[in-house]
Amino acid sequence: MAAPAVAMDADPRVITLVGRGKDRENQDLQGEYHRISAPALVHGRPAYRKPGARTVIRYWSPTDRWIIDREGLQESDACSAYAEQGGAQHPAREDLVWRVWESQHQQHLRDPELVATAAPPALQVLGAASRPTEHAELRGEYRLVGLHQGRVAYRKVGAAGGPCLRYWPAADRWLLDEAGLRNESEACSAYAEARGALSPGAPGLVWYVRDAARGCYVADGGLVATVAPAVVELLGREASKENVIMNGSYHLLGLHTGRPAFGKADGSGHVIRYWPKEDRWLVDFDGLQDRDVCNAYAEAQGSRDHPVDSSIVWHVWESTKGKHLTDRTVRALSAPQWVRISGREPGKENAAINGDYVLVTVVEGKAAYKKKGTNHVIRYWLAEDRWIVDLESGFDGGDVANAYADAKGADNPGSGVLVWHVWETAKGRHAVDSEVLAEGLRHAAIDPVQLAALVSARPGCQSGAGAATTTTAPAAAVQGGG
Repeated sequence: MAAPAVAMDADPRVITLVGRGKDRENQDLQGEYHRISAPALVHGRPAYRKPGARTVIRYWSPTDRWIIDREGLQESDACSAYAEQGGAQHPAREDLVWRVWESQHQQHLRDPELVATAAPPALQVLGAASRPTEHAELRGEYRLVGLHQGRVAYRKVGAAGGPCLRYWPAADRWLLDEAGLRNESEACSAYAEARGALSPGAPGLVWYVRDAARGCYVADGGLVATVAPAVVELLGREASKENVIMNGSYHLLGLHTGRPAFGKADGSGHVIRYWPKEDRWLVDFDGLQDRDVCNAYAEAQGSRDHPVDSSIVWHVWESTKGKHLTDRTVRALSAPQWVRISGREPGKENAAINGDYVLVTVVEGKAAYKKKGTNHVIRYWLAEDRWIVDLESGFDGGDVANAYADAKGADNPGSGVLVWHVWETAKGRHAVDSEVLAEGLRHAAIDPVQLAALVSARPGCQSGAGAATTTTAPAAAVQGGG
């Protein structure tokens, strides 16, 4: 078995700032920062921007410091926080000590809890999809909370003081501990030998689970911590085409053939699963099977944990051609199911931008939303890197906008840091409305046992056209409609 990687990417694409107390000044600096592509380097180092905001982490060579600057890429040492560089080629170094501005003291003060890391901001702990009741107390989403014992630590969402993922330096192990972030104990429900892995979600880790009956820990290939999203949104198949019913929300089921599998919660039995023999992600309307028959597929191309990858191209079965055909409009995304816009005063022009918008399609490669019963939409405009609210022309309106926000790297419009500009005829321009807020809303978690029952394989009960990615004959087709 291959050993896990011992180090993060030299210049990580995404870093997370975490650990600042929520009641402290400048705590809102926390969150994800994405590497800026242009300019590629600032003072000889990569720079990172908080998606949707001006705030950046950049290098300042005159004082040899990493700087967190709310004003973006400027030639200044003014900042909200800084760390002495110490030879770091990027700021995702857990040994850097950050000093954060505190107005009360009129200086930057050391915050040993604040850390910038390339470790994933969230992990999903999974068990085998075929055994949904197994490890039920451990399964779920774990969020990065900061450092513990010198390494990143994660706590299960909705379980304060409960299950966590933590490091135990004495034995160089990652632990799954139901009792929380303990300092003086190696007791745990499961462990994995770290062997240099800087995150419990590193590929190749083997987890050993406590077996009370045998009084020892036993290797369990069905348990894993992964960066897979809780829900994959499959979108873009046109309504007039065969297999349009592949569109929809697929919830994380568990492991199947060694990779995460996802299924719809509507009782259709539709799943997205991995097929190792050909290194492909498959859309299968007949549930979790161990064969290559599918309604659509995409070459995995190294996407280890999930199919949410903009480089993946989907091929969908078409009965009239007797084969799978490329459909470049289909995308697998991790995005909010709804976006709620609020804050525009009712008496003001374009107050109709307020409301709930549901995810319905893909525009310019990104999630696009529509308000039910209207032609009001939120869509991405690539030419100016903006999220646009269009109340008139729908998804085909070009750069016409009743309101817009500069994306600045935000992959979806449901980011609370986006600044919205709303059209005001009296001024003849879009004006900033600081009261307008776009909030992303996601699906609630579904009980694994209930979800498994909804998507269990139903041999011989085809609900759409499918065929093997090799030579197996296709099943009966269902045309368009939806």
